[in-house]
Amino acid sequence: MIRNLILSFLMLVGLHSAVYSSGKDGLKLQLKIEGISDTVLYLAHYYGDKQYVDDTARLGRGGWYTFSADTLLPGGMYIIAGQKKVRYLELLLDKQQQVTIETKFENIAGSIKVKGSEDVSLFFSYINYLSARQKEVTAWQKCIERNGKDSDSALWCKKQIAGTDSVVRAYISGFVAGNKGLLVAAFVGAQSEPRIPEAPKLANGAVDSLFAFRYYKNHFFDSFDLGDDRLIRTPVYHQKLNLYFTKLVLQSPDSIESEVERLLPLVKKGRDTYRYFVWYLTNYVERSEIMGMDAAFVYMVDQFYASGEMDFWINKQVRENVIKKANKLRPILIGKTAPELIMQDTSLRLQSMHSMKNRYTLLFFWDPECGHCKKEVPKIRDMVARMKEKYDIGVYAVCTDTNMREMKKYVKKNDMNFVNVNGPRALTPFFKDLYDIYSTPVIYLLDDKKTILAKRLLSDQLEGFIERHTKNEKHGLLEMDKEN
Repeated sequence: MIRNLILSFLMLVGLHSAVYSSGKDGLKLQLKIEGISDTVLYLAHYYGDKQYVDDTARLGRGGWYTFSADTLLPGGMYIIAGQKKVRYLELLLDKQQQVTIETKFENIAGSIKVKGSEDVSLFFSYINYLSARQKEVTAWQKCIERNGKDSDSALWCKKQIAGTDSVVRAYISGFVAGNKGLLVAAFVGAQSEPRIPEAPKLANGAVDSLFAFRYYKNHFFDSFDLGDDRLIRTPVYHQKLNLYFTKLVLQSPDSIESEVERLLPLVKKGRDTYRYFVWYLTNYVERSEIMGMDAAFVYMVDQFYASGEMDFWINKQVRENVIKKANKLRPILIGKTAPELIMQDTSLRLQSMHSMKNRYTLLFFWDPECGHCKKEVPKIRDMVARMKEKYDIGVYAVCTDTNMREMKKYVKKNDMNFVNVNGPRALTPFFKDLYDIYSTPVIYLLDDKKTILAKRLLSDQLEGFIERHTKNEKHGLLEMDKEN
């Protein structure tokens, strides 16, 4: 535990390997690193999971580099990097930016001397403390390996490690409490992990196996101020936000929406945190490959873009684009009635998709020249033939190519015993716009009322999905889900 805690922090700060309102003095960061030969150093900052260069400083008299500006930089973690993309150090800057730093390349943190900034000074004191404890833990770990994990000596070493764990946790707690208001305290606190108590027992006497997960999730942000704009400009904000939504939150639209509502009052305390939170989640759900997550994207757009909430930073064109995409997806979300398609079949007769009376309808978009379609078509044909009688499955197969001759040849060659229609030959609006078709193959699964049950499935997912849906429907589980 203690080893992971220390190592994760040291890896995060990466050693060796927009503007505040103008104050009386702006930035003046003087730096000397004995043992480097760079003629230029770069000052950069974090923003979410990205880094951006702010300034450059040339080698001056006596080996000093000076970064200066008339205004203060926004509070956050800043990177000092060399010409070969070597990160020499990272430091926390906030309100005190008249700073002098002197150190040595071979031991930057250990030999550092800081004047003018509590945040910078305390930050490196903290790093040096963790480094010292890490050396102790490493020695005791070697003792365990050397003597065997069950020996008396190894047990003694384990006790020392556990003791150090408690000491470090107490130190961190005191460090954060004793430096409230400083960026360094907010940063260190933001990295703290919930300490999970012993799990209680259930009524039947068994230990609650889900307690640890629930506790960890519910207390994940206890020591993290989600509304502190300064933390956006450190790596920890994106890392924790991403960990929370990718690993701790159930990947469903309802769960995402619930978490947004829960966390929104916290992130709205900061202008930058609010903006980043909304941007991150909109981007996350838009890029998700999980079926049905487009509903969460539509929710985000409605709540924050169409409503005008994000007008304070997003430009008009971007706003219009995301709203347009959400409106395109809205009619084809899972649970919606699939838009009607009326198209010509191979005999030039009009075929209505909504007129199909099957219990399940596969709406299948394909192209004769599509390599992946050539693999999917026979799989779907065989699966439907195998399941058609039991589950009453019909296929409305839309060829996306305009060439009717090629379509007929392909249908005949592959024994496509479906309702085969040509997409461009239609009475209804353009199918690509209606169903967001930008590549093929694409499969939608509809019920007897043409409600969308699933979308963008592959053939090898269909059989299992249909079987599960039929079973759940039979036992009334689907209606229970709707009520809940």
